[in-house]
Amino acid sequence: MSERYLADENFPASIVKLLRTHGHDVLYAAESLMAASDEEVLREAVTQSRVLLTFDRDFGELVFRCRQQSAPGIVLFRLGGQSPIEQMSFLQIFFSSQPKLQGFFTVASPGHFRQVRLGESSEDSEEKIS
Repeated sequence: MSERYLADENFPASIVKLLRTHGHDVLYAAESLMAASDEEVLREAVTQSRVLLTFDRDFGELVFRCRQQSAPGIVLFRLGGQSPIEQMSFLQIFFSSQPKLQGFFTVASPGHFRQVRLGESSEDSEEKIS
């Protein structure tokens, strides 16, 4: 099943390309929303019903603290300290595992990811990625 994603400007173009070759519908902010604010990117994800893919923590702030409407799902990747090759490997493994992203704010980092259901309290779960 293909997903609909909006990849933030900071998301690797090579992974956008990979997702597209696997049949996913990916809107890439670096191509169509250049220099858009985080609020504009979030609004576009909501309008187009796309899961937002980002490396930017500000989206959690917008959704949870500022109470802005959330995209159908948000994935925050925390890959600091990893080389570009390690990041690519992690992202490929993450997407090949086909995690359920709709309805969740997901924080993905090497070895696991944590999810908080959007629109509810801080109920969360943690998964391992191998």
